[in-house]
Amino acid sequence: MLTVAVSGSPHSEWLVQQARSLAARLGVPWEALHVETPAADRDSPRGLRAAAALATAAKLGATIARVPAASAADGIQAHLRTTPIRHLVLGHTAEGRRSWFRSPGIADRLLADEQRLAVHRFPHAREEDRGRWNSAGRPAASIPFHHYLLSAGAVALTLVVAGLLQALVGLRTLDLLFLFPVIAVAARLGLGPALLAVALAVLGYNYFLMRPLNAFNLHAPLNLVMGGVLGAVAVYTSTITARLRGRLVLSDRSAQENASIAALAQKLTRDADWETTARTVCEHVHRLFDVQATMYREVDGAICHVASIPSQIRLGPVNQAALDWAWANGEAAGVGTAVLGAADWQFHPLKTSLGMLAVLGIARDDGRDPVNAVQKLLLHTLIAQAALAHERLRLEDRMRETSRA
Repeated sequence: MLTVAVSGSPHSEWLVQQARSLAARLGVPWEALHVETPAADRDSPRGLRAAAALATAAKLGATIARVPAASAADGIQAHLRTTPIRHLVLGHTAEGRRSWFRSPGIADRLLADEQRLAVHRFPHAREEDRGRWNSAGRPAASIPFHHYLLSAGAVALTLVVAGLLQALVGLRTLDLLFLFPVIAVAARLGLGPALLAVALAVLGYNYFLMRPLNAFNLHAPLNLVMGGVLGAVAVYTSTITARLRGRLVLSDRSAQENASIAALAQKLTRDADWETTARTVCEHVHRLFDVQATMYREVDGAICHVASIPSQIRLGPVNQAALDWAWANGEAAGVGTAVLGAADWQFHPLKTSLGMLAVLGIARDDGRDPVNAVQKLLLHTLIAQAALAHERLRLEDRMRETSRA
């Protein structure tokens, strides 16, 4: 098995093509692997490029794998433990810096841990469009302006509290109070507002609380120590909280997808007829992917409509041809596939060891590919669940026919 790591860089599709050529020369099956990290945003340019590269790999005959993990290296290592991979394809810049793996020792670590793994590195030009992205996967310049206002307000409130304590209680060492607004701002609003809070805290403490009062003495050693400590706390807190927030988003997303699969399986076990089962599948797919969904099955030698969401769906000649082809050949057809791509609908056969059982159709109102390459993994899992439910219905029908005979 050969696996190509798809990162979402501008060279991902080129790397996929190189991996396909290498797999053909080696005579081994191949797959495209995308590790979904907390910093990866599916709607960001990098996420969209990764989806496009996975779609290209699927069209070229690769299987698709998606692994959620804290980092790219952790995801690949987890995948290596469950899949018999002998060849791993990575991309790196011509200058020697990996486009995805920022640490230069990751590939070496993979080689050290997996003695039988061959790593193939394909150099390409340096990426020019990385842009500035923070650890949460969003543009660094996208922090709202009101976050800076909140940061200034938090420091001002702390100054008021410190002034009251100094006037009423007589406390002098009040610099530790400014840890609270800096930590709170760094954790909730980001690094930019936190650094603003640090600057305002140092200036405010120097002017309002440090003797001589109402005068700046920026060369005082306490200013340097206070600024350095608060700055380090701000950077550390914002970095840690951004990573934890990203992991929480990734964990929630994976949990929701797993819950949706479990919910569908549980509901399908309660459905006792073809129409109810088909409607359950259509409703679930419609709700999860925000697409139109329809289901067809064979009745007395003819392909008949069973259920759809929304209820009124009419197929044109091209869509009908895609449906017939998917039924006859047991492969996906329609928009976003290699067969009858001019159709508006995408049809997926529900096929098991008992043969062809039904066909699921999905479509978007704008005519685009209903699901991207990352979502296709979840869709195929749901289709497998639906196929098992239809297989149970077929077996029940045969048992009833046998009992009547």
